[in-house]
Amino acid sequence: MRDMEELRELLNGRDGFNRHNGIRVTAVGEGWCDCQVTLTDEGRNPHGTAHGGLLFTMCDTAAGIAASSAGRGVVSRTGEIHFIAPAVGGTLTAKGRVVHAGRHMAYCTAEVFDEAGEMLVTASFEMFFLSGPTGET
Repeated sequence: MRDMEELRELLNGRDGFNRHNGIRVTAVGEGWCDCQVTLTDEGRNPHGTAHGGLLFTMCDTAAGIAASSAGRGVVSRTGEIHFIAPAVGGTLTAKGRVVHAGRHMAYCTAEVFDEAGEMLVTASFEMFFLSGPTGET
């Protein structure tokens, strides 16, 4: 298992894409991760709601960190997202978790909620492990 504080600091400090988009890892544990973003004009689509790409990235990040929390590097293999309600403002939270982890892949889910706790998005991902359970490639 990875040191969770070290993982959170690594991702908040060195992941330029997430930093550029304002996505922060707020909590992480074995098999789960929470990320947040405060919706700004830069994260909105032409309709004034959160851009789907931002919401997908939040889900992908939360699911990927959840999968990598066991100490194995991962990349996304597949992802599917369902938009339930528009995100209009405030702080959005993505909650990712590992549903099942095998030898080479993990199946993960993620959901995005607004400040009132309303679910806005649900997503699922297959994450491919870049290394074996003990770190071998």
